[in-house]
Amino acid sequence: MKHRRTRHIETVLDTLDLPEPLTFDALFEAVRDQHVRPLKLHRDPHPMMLSRPCGLWWRGPDGTDHIWVAPETRGAQELHILGHEIGHMLLDHPPMELPPTMAPDIPEPPPEAAQPFKYLPPEYLDAGPALLGRARAQAARQDPEYVRREDEAEAFASLLRRRAAAGTRTGSTDPFLDRLRHSL
Repeated sequence: MKHRRTRHIETVLDTLDLPEPLTFDALFEAVRDQHVRPLKLHRDPHPMMLSRPCGLWWRGPDGTDHIWVAPETRGAQELHILGHEIGHMLLDHPPMELPPTMAPDIPEPPPEAAQPFKYLPPEYLDAGPALLGRARAQAARQDPEYVRREDEAEAFASLLRRRAAAGTRTGSTDPFLDRLRHSL
């Protein structure tokens, strides 16, 4: 029997028209086109003086939703991060609250901050959903409601990627293509 939270995540995910193949850009465009508010994507250097996250979602004063994904992420990792932030939005989690103005003297990150991860090769990052999971920092907030929302967003991102992977293996309605794909 499925947990009530898992059923809720599946129900929300069912409302999303997933692109095939599921890529970072295609997912963002699909969500942007289906979202009720304006949605902007940011891939520039880290926007705030916080512990270094891989992704953020916040709502601007004008009601626009913003998603930031670390520019050095690639492949499956960037897709998972985007899925996590989209999960927060679609699961009706409260957006991150930002200060009304950012300090003007925030230092620019060092050039190496925008480089791909040098210890994890792209093949590892693209290996699939099993290798990406909970990566929450130990210093992160630990109150139960925050943890619950983060767990839900992680589950959303993982289920999104599993569905996309299953769809690319069996998603055809053409019996000939299904047999051909099965034979390969």
